[in-house]
Amino acid sequence: MSEFPSDISAILELAKPPTIEEELEMEKAIRVALSITDIDELKRHVEALLRQNHQQSVFISHSLDKIHYLQAKIACIENRVKQPRKEGLSQFFSTFFYPKS
Repeated sequence: MSEFPSDISAILELAKPPTIEEELEMEKAIRVALSITDIDELKRHVEALLRQNHQQSVFISHSLDKIHYLQAKIACIENRVKQPRKEGLSQFFSTFFYPKS
């Protein structure tokens, strides 16, 4: 996966296909859901799935945001940019208007 930028390769690493065991479990769960004849039970299952899907989507979105933020922070640490030194009156006034904490 070295042909992809590190941001994309990290996403591709997380998106690996499921194992055969996981696929079989999914098929089993689908068949159980398809065999439900009680409409109220089916509605409860649909509601639970939609809520879980929403929660997982929010979690994944926040996780990816945090990963992106931390990768940017690492890039900033690794590639420090030396700021030019202020001279003369600019340095004098900056001590009053932008004091260091």
